[in-house]
Amino acid sequence: MTSEPTPPCDGQGDILAELTAVLAHVVHADPDRVDPGQPFSVLGLDSLLTIEFVSAIEGHFGLRIAGADLYEYATPALLARHLAALRRGTGEAPAVQDSGAVAAVLQVLRHQLAQILHCDPWEIDGGAAFAELGIDSILAADFAAGVNRAYGLSERPLTVHEHPSLASMAAYIASRTRGAPAPAAPGARDTPPAEAPEEPEAPEAPEAPEAQWPPAVTAAPGPPALSQQEVLALLDAVRGERIGVDEAAALLANRPA
Repeated sequence: MTSEPTPPCDGQGDILAELTAVLAHVVHADPDRVDPGQPFSVLGLDSLLTIEFVSAIEGHFGLRIAGADLYEYATPALLARHLAALRRGTGEAPAVQDSGAVAAVLQVLRHQLAQILHCDPWEIDGGAAFAELGIDSILAADFAAGVNRAYGLSERPLTVHEHPSLASMAAYIASRTRGAPAPAAPGARDTPPAEAPEEPEAPEAPEAPEAQWPPAVTAAPGPPALSQQEVLALLDAVRGERIGVDEAAALLANRPA
């Protein structure tokens, strides 16, 4: 389904009016209700309608464009400016970007935007409008500052509004960097190196008791004391004159009582 070709005008305003009419025909909308400042995704273009829209533009304006142009010039107003430059042949419209370079930039920008939105990069739809993602003027300024740091540019926050989707912004940055290699995509956050676990302290050895000086002398065990029966037997031996009194006394002196 394409619009019927009409004689185009050279003025950019006329091109915008014609482009808006073509878009309204493709998405089955009232041309008066099409906001030229809104991204094409917000205006109802999906992947299938994008193909139809590109074909309708080529048939209406007699100009050949690529589907990637709708990401770089993501609103009717931006695309009309691009078509006007192509028609004049002034070379103001940049050449279609290499898809690999745009994809590399898109990856970097998606990681930066994920840090701002505190989400995972894969959750961000590259074709969604920044407004749909919750990007306000403050977050747009943060995003533009991050892009400038990553690529050494000096873009203003207005650039985020002029290229109102991640895919559009990536195509624009790729055209500004002229195919320069993109920096490594930043991670969600730098993780400090893990500290080595502290080794548990060895338990203190118990203190040895202080040595006494001079060392204590342990007496050698002597003969056991005489039992009552032995004492009586010794007395009987003295009475029976089997041993003398001196011998009995010597025996008693060597035994404890």
